[in-house]
Amino acid sequence: MTCNHSSGCIHEPLRDFNHEHEHHHEHEHHHEHDFRHTDKKVLKISLIITAIAMVAEIVYGYVSGSLALLSDGVHMLTHSFSLAISLFAIFIAQKELNDSKTFGYYRSEVIAAFINALTLGVSVIWIVYEAIKRIFVPEAIDIKTMMVVAIIGLVVNAITGYLLQKGDMENVNIKSSFAHMMSDLLSSVAIIIGGIIIHFTNFYLIDALLALMIAVVIAKWAWGLLKDSLDVLLEASPVDLNLVKSKILKSGLVLDIHDIHITEITRNMYVLTAHILIERSNLANFKEIVDEISEILEHEFKIGHVTLQPEWK
Repeated sequence: MTCNHSSGCIHEPLRDFNHEHEHHHEHEHHHEHDFRHTDKKVLKISLIITAIAMVAEIVYGYVSGSLALLSDGVHMLTHSFSLAISLFAIFIAQKELNDSKTFGYYRSEVIAAFINALTLGVSVIWIVYEAIKRIFVPEAIDIKTMMVVAIIGLVVNAITGYLLQKGDMENVNIKSSFAHMMSDLLSSVAIIIGGIIIHFTNFYLIDALLALMIAVVIAKWAWGLLKDSLDVLLEASPVDLNLVKSKILKSGLVLDIHDIHITEITRNMYVLTAHILIERSNLANFKEIVDEISEILEHEFKIGHVTLQPEWK
């Protein structure tokens, strides 16, 4: 039901529109279901592979005395944690909506990305602390062990990255896991290069410097994920409000639009609510107006859930 403060209410048009809206989302949710089935499969395999590599890097990083390798192992620990959370989030997101969770559990994927970003931040603090200690007190390193394990880590990250790319890379949840993997892969490359330098020069300080470089890469990924997930959790508009307003007004269907809110539930699931001002003579055509505006919003901005309240002169 929609009402004008002084002129009464309109019932029928909104009921018709809601019926059409449900049809659109049945198709979209089926599409999302296909993606999540693939996402679960690649996350399971990636988690097993990464967990094995993580144990190897932490153990042999400690044995070899390489802070860079140990740091990468800790990073892999957060990576394994992120994969586990991402996998759990997909199971939660597939739960049916209910009277209290009217949009379902899709936000659990965004919460998972937020937690992943925080765990990355914690690992950065630890690595920087240990690296500074090593700069002042360098330690000898077992280069052979360091190199072998770093190469294994590189291979594991390459395989994991290949698998994750088969999932839904536009989903912030899968994107967060891929971010972990990419920073792990770059870390492994840096460690291998550092091991070669140490082997020929005995410049052990490079290990601490590499650890700091890894920390910078991790921090960059963490900040991006934190920002993206916070934007969703704080219900920041995923598209330019002014651009949306101008597109609707240019259509000539409405005289004015205000009280507009656009939020993102999860990837490609945008919700818009707004008040639109129309001529009283167009009240009988309100359903057609809503249909045309919805078409514009869906094709131009991927906004599939639209609620419009009419006001009239």
